[in-house]
Amino acid sequence: MVFQLDKERIARCFRRSLLTYDDAAVVQKNLVGRLLQSVSLLPDTAFRRVLEVGCCTGGLSEQLCAEKPLKTLYLNDLVSDFEEVVLKRLTKFESPQFVSCFGDIETLALPLDLSLVISGATFQWLSDLPAFITRLSGVLKSGSYLAFSMFGPGTLSEFSSLTSVKLQYHSDNDVRALLEQNFVVESFENHEEQLFFPSVLEILNHIRATGVGGVSEYQWNRETLKMFEEHYMTEFGSDKGLPVSYASSCFVARKR
Repeated sequence: MVFQLDKERIARCFRRSLLTYDDAAVVQKNLVGRLLQSVSLLPDTAFRRVLEVGCCTGGLSEQLCAEKPLKTLYLNDLVSDFEEVVLKRLTKFESPQFVSCFGDIETLALPLDLSLVISGATFQWLSDLPAFITRLSGVLKSGSYLAFSMFGPGTLSEFSSLTSVKLQYHSDNDVRALLEQNFVVESFENHEEQLFFPSVLEILNHIRATGVGGVSEYQWNRETLKMFEEHYMTEFGSDKGLPVSYASSCFVARKR
């Protein structure tokens, strides 16, 4: 399925979140931990030449370098502004060798002889995930790995139900079927969680601070904001506060 995404808007929103992302992206941090747990049993040879798609501010990159014997790490993100941030974060590591390949991964030439492609919470931002995975299957040699987490249906469901603004998500079954064309799915897990906020304004600040406002433009004015707040509190308010839902999955697959 091909999605129509405004990559320039996505990049702009994530660029604006550069200084706030690490503090605000609580769910994404939790997802990094689950993804690393998913790859913990892979052989050391899987971490020889690694491409990370969507490195953002480097949270996954940092933990990967600390825990695994990487020799070469190719760092990619749509937002080139993240390059300086990530490389500065990784200066404490004498190895691996870091190679920058920033830009739209769907149009960039992919490195060859990779042992692992890993990505944390990025694949939902690809316009044509089937085509990209097909490209990966053509680059990866038999026995190499693809490991990724991604958000799925149910993410930001409260917000989208009130605004009709939402990202199109791939279902777990669709992703598994896509992988099984050229890969063996070694492990899979999905997870749902909610964050709670004291006000709608805090929810909007959270969405802005994590960059996910790149889904679509929404025109706010005093009237629409007031109506949105009233409906959100009426439909979703609880003793814990106002919820924001996330649904995510982790896949680890081996090239046939």
